[in-house]
Amino acid sequence: MLTYKEIQRAVGQVLSVRPSSVKTCWIADVKREMGLTRGIAPNTGQGVGAPTCPEKYKREIKKVLS
Repeated sequence: MLTYKEIQRAVGQVLSVRPSSVKTCWIADVKREMGLTRGIAPNTGQGVGAPTCPEKYKREIKKVLS
């Protein structure tokens, strides 16, 4: 499994953006959607109000995680 930093770098290279512009909450959103999380994180408020990943980033994050 790739680290969040590695995912940020890979997506940043593909989209020609700074890796820091790929938000970790977006990565977590995609991982949750794909069933790659271990459970609900206690600091997320049960997923309520968590920002969803923009579609262009979501496609690339899914490619990296596949």
